[in-house]
Amino acid sequence: MSTTQLKIAITAGLFLCIFVFGFWLSRSGKPYNVVIFTIHKLVALGAVIYLATTVFKVYQAASLNPTHTILIALTAFCLLALFVTGALLSLDKAMPLIVLRLHHVAPYLALLSTSASLYLLLVKSSAIQ
Repeated sequence: MSTTQLKIAITAGLFLCIFVFGFWLSRSGKPYNVVIFTIHKLVALGAVIYLATTVFKVYQAASLNPTHTILIALTAFCLLALFVTGALLSLDKAMPLIVLRLHHVAPYLALLSTSASLYLLLVKSSAIQ
């Protein structure tokens, strides 16, 4: 397995864990199970750190074109929206329905933008080398 395939597999595994624990949390209802909630948050944080270091390493090795930059910014925005809406939903206060809807839609947008970013950054850049 090449390094590119390994990075994509790790990212896919992290997203799968985030989705599984997220669905489990939403099905369990409030108050959230502390163990499931903590695993969900830590895996999400680990995924963001892993993605950031991967992008930074690719950025150091090769310059990014405007398409890469836009996709990375879109991914960062989606991930930030997920963290903010997740934090708001974890509060004991009732949140507007838009916060819940954003937290339900943003993971799919983040998955799409992350997939496109990784494809352009890793697969295309490894094909050039």
